[in-house]
Amino acid sequence: MKQLNTLLTVVLMLCMVAARAQNKENPVLLGIGTHGPNMTFGDDKKNYYKNWNITPALSQLKMFGYMGRGLSLGWQLSLGTAKRFDSTDSKFFLQWGVDLKYSFANGYILKEKSWFDPYFLVGGGLNKWGNVRGSINFGAGLNLWVVKNFGFFVQTQYDYMPHGKIAPHANDPRPSFMHHSFGIMARVGRGKDTDHDGVPDTEDECPTVPGKKELRGCPDTDGDGIVDKDDKCPTVAGLLQYMGCPDTDGDGITDADDACPTQAGPASSKGCPDKDGDGIVDNQDDCPTVAGMASAQGCPDRDGDGVKDADDKCPDDKGTAANGGCPDADGDGILDKDDKCPNVYGLASNNGCPQAALPAEKKAEVQEKLAVSAKNILFETGSDVIKKASYKELDSVVSILRQYEFLKVSIDGHTDNVGSDRTNLDLSAKRATAVMNYLIEHGVSGGRLTATGYGPYRPVQDNNTAAGRAANRRVEINIKE
Repeated sequence: MKQLNTLLTVVLMLCMVAARAQNKENPVLLGIGTHGPNMTFGDDKKNYYKNWNITPALSQLKMFGYMGRGLSLGWQLSLGTAKRFDSTDSKFFLQWGVDLKYSFANGYILKEKSWFDPYFLVGGGLNKWGNVRGSINFGAGLNLWVVKNFGFFVQTQYDYMPHGKIAPHANDPRPSFMHHSFGIMARVGRGKDTDHDGVPDTEDECPTVPGKKELRGCPDTDGDGIVDKDDKCPTVAGLLQYMGCPDTDGDGITDADDACPTQAGPASSKGCPDKDGDGIVDNQDDCPTVAGMASAQGCPDRDGDGVKDADDKCPDDKGTAANGGCPDADGDGILDKDDKCPNVYGLASNNGCPQAALPAEKKAEVQEKLAVSAKNILFETGSDVIKKASYKELDSVVSILRQYEFLKVSIDGHTDNVGSDRTNLDLSAKRATAVMNYLIEHGVSGGRLTATGYGPYRPVQDNNTAAGRAANRRVEINIKE
């Protein structure tokens, strides 16, 4: 009785382990079939194979939970009647055992999904054929899988009962025996599913992240059919050939790298179109349908003067932007196309040609007026800054030069001999230039003016007196021949 209680405790513990494996770890194997115990095994040779005690169909049940590496743990239950040949009548037969099974279709010896699935098993159980006794079981079998989860099995095992008598004359109702069975087998249940997405971990390529069954358990956030772990743009639907990134305009450049993602363009212009093929993309081209130049914002510029033809008043003659793209060769402010003397500085009032020279008497009169105004142009001490009190005299010079537009004048700067000659030369040149700039700023064309500094080299009085030095510090404005 003590041995039976111990065996029942062990069986109960094994059942608890099997149930855990069944529910949490791996798929379950269920089998149903018929069986036949050979109670004469071990008798005299003449009786070895005489009674197989084949029981009716559906008289055996088995269930195994897969634990990994080809190992499964489960139980088998067989019912029916059996007898020993020529020694007993048929008696009720029951065998229940808990077994550890090792399958050769484990990924090491044979493929896990192999249709040919041989195995060994070993375990222990309880047997009733008359009295109830415990046994040690070991055997072998073969599963033949017709489809993935359904097949047939055939199995044979030896149920060894320690101290059991097997001689027929002893009429012992509890001998060791051979036990054979065959039937159908099915895989049911699901394996461990860590992320609870309905795909068991053994088939889930993303076992810790919920995903879709059709994508082998991996998520596809943007729904483009490319799993997130392989998708370079997992939140935006894209194309397989671009690793899941979109190409909205279909130009072969992904939107992330496309400067114009909604307009098809070549890779050479970063995906932006260039209809006129001038190398300037349309969104930066002021003339997108006509080939042009970068200097003219993508518009044509036949004369290459930087003024696009549409705005160039002289599209075939190189000019300046200030003149609307037209040339002014003599710099008199009159465009060559309107200048009857394009290579000679002239007057607008004379169609770009110079005015006839003033009569000597008139010229002397004008020169005197310029000399008087120039004599009163004063500067800050040692500087080329014109005193504000001199602006009235300068404005008089501007008025004279506007009246006689054909006149050209020289502006000459002079100093006394105090200080170095180099310093005085620089100062006289700067003062002459300051006067010229004032005249230009007030509307006198720069082409009519020249500015030169003579320093102390052209005195008009003796530098040995203060009055003489003051007279030598001057600016002269002279009509040029």
